[in-house]
Amino acid sequence: MYVTPAQGPRYTGPVAVLTGGSTVSAGETFTQALMDRPGRTVRIGQPTQGVFSDVMRRKLPNGMAAWLPNEEFPTRSGRTFDGTGIPPHLTEPVFTKDEFDRKRDSAFDRALNVLRNHGGATG
Repeated sequence: MYVTPAQGPRYTGPVAVLTGGSTVSAGETFTQALMDRPGRTVRIGQPTQGVFSDVMRRKLPNGMAAWLPNEEFPTRSGRTFDGTGIPPHLTEPVFTKDEFDRKRDSAFDRALNVLRNHGGATG
């Protein structure tokens, strides 16, 4: 399946996407869809989980079950991120005990800083 942008006005400015280990399935597909968009998209946080697809479930004769991903979502260049997840451009802690204890969200703070000071550039 190929996704073609709709005709009409669209936002082409910088975007920051916060990702982490709880970014899975549709969240990963959305993150990947932003990779080749016009304008700068910077990913901040931790790698996504690497579980993009629905799974085909089969019950085995011994009572066990097997689950197998049955879709693949390649980038324009043919790369997939199943298993490894999509890496961030800028690494920050996400949902750690220390972050909660300190009432911090370092990834969000970094995103605001990047967008305000660099127009989405990673530097």
